[in-house]
Amino acid sequence: MSVREVDTVVIGAGVVGTCIAERLQHRGAQVLLLDRDGVGEGCSSGNAGHFATDVVLPLANPQTLLGLPKMLLDPVGPLSLRWSYLPRMMPWLLRFALAALPAPARASTLALRALNSRSIESFERLFERTGLQELMVQRGALTVYESAKSREGHRATVELLREHGVVVEEHSGAALRELEPALGSAIHSGLFFPRTAHTVNPLRLTQSLAGRFTAAGGAIQSGSAGEVRDIQLRNGAVDLVLGTGETLRAQRAVLSAGAWSARLLRNLGLRVPLETERGYHLMLPEPGVSLSRPVTSHERSFVMTPMEEGLRLAGTVELAGLEADPDYRRADILLEHAGELLQGVSGEGATRWMGMRPSLPDSLPVIGPAPGAPQLMLAFGHQHLGLTQAAITAEIVDDLLAGRAPGVDVAPYRVERFPGARALRIN
Repeated sequence: MSVREVDTVVIGAGVVGTCIAERLQHRGAQVLLLDRDGVGEGCSSGNAGHFATDVVLPLANPQTLLGLPKMLLDPVGPLSLRWSYLPRMMPWLLRFALAALPAPARASTLALRALNSRSIESFERLFERTGLQELMVQRGALTVYESAKSREGHRATVELLREHGVVVEEHSGAALRELEPALGSAIHSGLFFPRTAHTVNPLRLTQSLAGRFTAAGGAIQSGSAGEVRDIQLRNGAVDLVLGTGETLRAQRAVLSAGAWSARLLRNLGLRVPLETERGYHLMLPEPGVSLSRPVTSHERSFVMTPMEEGLRLAGTVELAGLEADPDYRRADILLEHAGELLQGVSGEGATRWMGMRPSLPDSLPVIGPAPGAPQLMLAFGHQHLGLTQAAITAEIVDDLLAGRAPGVDVAPYRVERFPGARALRIN
């Protein structure tokens, strides 16, 4: 078996891993980026394209717990569970319930806010040095209500968002239709979040960053040459066994393999409660209507984002693990929802997609060194916020590897917050 020595390896070429690779390469490292499927081909190709800086409340909260039984009984509702997967999900769901208690939920909110409040500025720095400014549109985002009852029921949450520094404007349905004429009469009222943004093409964003990375001297391997099958730690180095049989001996490595990250840590003796929230989208290439910013339906829990290739309808969560076949009813129902909100929307030529969001029970990512192994940096588990938090995560990882204090307190994101996260096995 051949062993090739390299400087720095980033495992995973989604938007988070690609941002990290570009940042480290920009700082002077010789970086090799690995991904079995290719750059941006996972969640980074099919996400909602929303830099969701307003999403500072964790998924684990008392309101979610109260509504969970009803949601789980609807196979095409905002959240569904494959009942055959329930036994495997139970430990994660129990942790989720504990994370929803008031004190941990507040701690998670503060930690999410710390990342999201820096998101736009970190991407502005990234796009300025790479010349990709046109990929981010800063027109804010809307959340719409279909009834006064929904608006009033959501008011406490809106006030909580404001308490945590999120700028929110309240508008009538008529005012929203002035902003977005495609919105129909079903819209009663809504919210405007002026400090959010969206991308016109999530896949092009990730692949364009990868292009800048390689143009500046970075290297990318995909297919079996980009598939990491095992990670082994040595004193001061990381051995990565690839699908080709080759071993890379890296002076430092960053694990950013999304929903597959936990599997690669098991052989090192580290168990992380990482689960998969399967997300769906329906892409409308000829929607017949136009929006200028993302619009989220409060009642229907999905988002409509204008993109280069049409209108993307994205949302819903399915808990079914990494192996189950897609249930594309969850994508198809989004057109029905959009038809209730937009005047004359068309599904002609629509395409469906499903991707694996990597989620931890407290809604926070893992960012920081592996226990007892500073040569292995961890950066995964960003759930619905991978795009939002990618650039700031890259800056944090760069600071940590360089021995600098990040501008964000990283304690809430360290893997040691989970029981069983102990020092790893080092050969």
